[in-house]
Amino acid sequence: MTHVIVVGGGNAALCAAISARERGAEVTVLERAPFEQRGGNSRFTAGGMRVVYDGNADMQALMPDLTEDELARTDFGSYPRDRFYDDMGRITEYRTDPDLAGKLIDDSFDTLRWMSGHGVRFLPMYGRQSFETDGRVRFWGGLTVEAL
Repeated sequence: MTHVIVVGGGNAALCAAISARERGAEVTVLERAPFEQRGGNSRFTAGGMRVVYDGNADMQALMPDLTEDELARTDFGSYPRDRFYDDMGRITEYRTDPDLAGKLIDDSFDTLRWMSGHGVRFLPMYGRQSFETDGRVRFWGGLTVEAL
C-alpha cells in the first residue's frame, strides 16, 4: 500500500489527504500550527470559499442542512463564471494564470460537492457577506459559503 504524507492541515492539504485516501493510500497529515491556529489560509478567510452557482437550488445542494425557512427567506443570487473570473483578476492584481484560474473556476462547484460528499459541511456566510432588506437575506461579493 502506498503511504502519503501530507504536510499542513489547511483546506488544500486536507483535500489532498482525502483524495489520496480515496485512491487507497494510507495517509498521515502533519500540522505544526497550534490547535487554535490550524487551518492554513482558510483560517484567514474564516472558511469562506468562492464557488460558481446559480441560485438557491445549487446552494441547497452544497448545504443540505438548510431549513425550509432559511431557503424561503434567503436570496443567494448567483455567482456566474464570468464574475468569478473577473474577481480572480482583480484580487490577484491580474497576476494569475488564465488557464489555472479557469480550471479553478470551472471545477469549483463540483469540488465543493465532492468535499461535501466527504463530510465537509458548508454554511451560508450570513454574518459577513449578506444583508437583510424587506425580510429577505441577500448575499453580495461572491463569498456565499464557508466551510464549517
